[in-house]
Amino acid sequence: MTYVNSYIKNGKKRNIFTILGITLSSVLLISVGVLFSSLREYLINNVKEEIGNYHVIIKGDIKNYDFISSKQNKNERYYIIYKNINKVYENTKTICKKDKCKIVTYNDSLLSLYGMSKSKNILKAFKKIIYFLVSILSIIIFFIIYNSFNASLTIRKKDVASFKLIGMDNNDLYKLFFKEALIIGLTGIILGFILSIFTNWIILKIINVTLYEIFKGKLILKVYFPFIFIPFLFMTLIILISASLPLKNIKKYKAMELFRKKDVIDKVEVKPFKNFILWLTCINYKRSSGKYKNLIVCVFIFVISINIFSLILKYGLECMNRYVIVPEYDLNISLKGNYEKLSTISKDLKASKKIIFKSCEAHANIPKKYFLNDYNDDIKVIVTNIGGNEIINKVDKITQSNSKISHVSYNRFHNLDEITFEGKIKISNLSLSNNIPYFFKGVDDVIINLNKDDFNKICDEYIGNLYLNTNYKGLDEYIDKLIKENKYDMTYQNVKKSKEIINNLTLIIEFFLHALLILIFMVMTSSVINTVFININYRKRELSTFQSIGLERNSINLSLLLESLIISLKGWLYAVPSIFIINKYIYNGIKEMFDFNKIILNLNVLFLSLIIAFLTVFIVMLISHKSLGKNSLISNIKSEF
Repeated sequence: MTYVNSYIKNGKKRNIFTILGITLSSVLLISVGVLFSSLREYLINNVKEEIGNYHVIIKGDIKNYDFISSKQNKNERYYIIYKNINKVYENTKTICKKDKCKIVTYNDSLLSLYGMSKSKNILKAFKKIIYFLVSILSIIIFFIIYNSFNASLTIRKKDVASFKLIGMDNNDLYKLFFKEALIIGLTGIILGFILSIFTNWIILKIINVTLYEIFKGKLILKVYFPFIFIPFLFMTLIILISASLPLKNIKKYKAMELFRKKDVIDKVEVKPFKNFILWLTCINYKRSSGKYKNLIVCVFIFVISINIFSLILKYGLECMNRYVIVPEYDLNISLKGNYEKLSTISKDLKASKKIIFKSCEAHANIPKKYFLNDYNDDIKVIVTNIGGNEIINKVDKITQSNSKISHVSYNRFHNLDEITFEGKIKISNLSLSNNIPYFFKGVDDVIINLNKDDFNKICDEYIGNLYLNTNYKGLDEYIDKLIKENKYDMTYQNVKKSKEIINNLTLIIEFFLHALLILIFMVMTSSVINTVFININYRKRELSTFQSIGLERNSINLSLLLESLIISLKGWLYAVPSIFIINKYIYNGIKEMFDFNKIILNLNVLFLSLIIAFLTVFIVMLISHKSLGKNSLISNIKSEF
């Protein structure tokens, strides 16, 4: 082990980016477990507050048992908490055998969060979600970490030859490099766990500030071992497999052949170009194409990741825009009696836009011949005094049929000019209108706006309605105080708060997905840095030779730029068909749940991912090439590696 540690220290510059990639990958996977752990803890505390902190309620004469942690008697019912929640049903069965249990009621909401309820199992559902998310992310992470280990081993062929010459066989070499990979992997996982805890602490702080209206209590950072074990297990398997696969090549390395083979400029057949830099780029790329395979895979994984997660976000936002009807007003108040008070409330709240009207519910008998849709022989009607003697004919609503959510818009009647209400009250000279007032959007009932006289015929009792837009802060506090002080029979809906919640929820979703993309980009970048630094170092004799025969550094940089473009474009072209195939699967999945007939082609992100990949590879290549300037040209040319 001492020798392994010494070997790792000698290659610390090479290993630091591998550790960085593993650390960031661990943050990515472990964060999934930490967030679900915190969510589960929040739900447990919420159930204890709203439903009660007990495992089972037993009505009867219950004695004391060693396996009971606490027992409270309320209204001849015992609220029992067991010492071992895993034996809830077994312990209850034991009690009911010895004592008379008249009624047994389990706290299924609480037990389901521990995976103990027979009726539902939220814990199991959480685990399935974690397995799914971690599996998807693991596929992405595996290729990137594998590239790092493979590239790291490739540049150490001379080390393998040296070890074989001093008597080490393939098994000894397997153990040496495998132990090195385990130490690097374990270091990355430990650092990743620490960084993940800190990152999630910040994320939960943001959620508590932005979504405090959704979560009644605060989300607290919590680590639940089974949820953390899943990403730890996947991360460990990724490291073991990523480290093991490249080791198979060790037996192919023959000591004397590796020492005889110099890193010379191999002769490559390339069709000549008039432009010397373009010709040189093609020669260099073709000569180094084997070394750049790992880099192309990195670009491929990055392009797929950024496009797929961006598509998921786009589809999610599109569904939200289509199937969530957001009212155009901020506050709706319904007041029974004291109708005149609504004007005062409107002034107090400094309404920028408002409408006040009376309404009542009535039943009407409309012949079937007038219906185009939604026929009912006794239909409920909302009658208002807005005036105009018109029936709102157009229906615009969200419906669910055959397990599919749809946004429908249609006309309900045709040629309807009179209605007979209950009590045989007939209202004539009505007109059909396809204009839905902004405050009635999404309402499914038939709406009839009558003049004052006709309204009074139908509505003996009514409620006052106020719909308004305002920038007033503290709407809930104002209304609650109003109801408490005046004892009004009032209901209200703070739509402004709902809008803020939806906006905050959208921001949180965007934040999580963008944070995920940034982490994936950082993992990819660490792998690119590792691979490019290794390849440029491997080619330092070649690049220094070009400089020594008069090729300017700027010309070499231009050649590297073109190489970066070829590598990025190749990885991007490989990724594009996969993106379209996965996009089709995402679309089909959404189509199963929503009446959705639009495939989203996120072309902006598709081309942006190419630009980002190209710039990342090129900048790293420039920095790597610049680092060769620390040594003289002669030193670089004489260097084996």
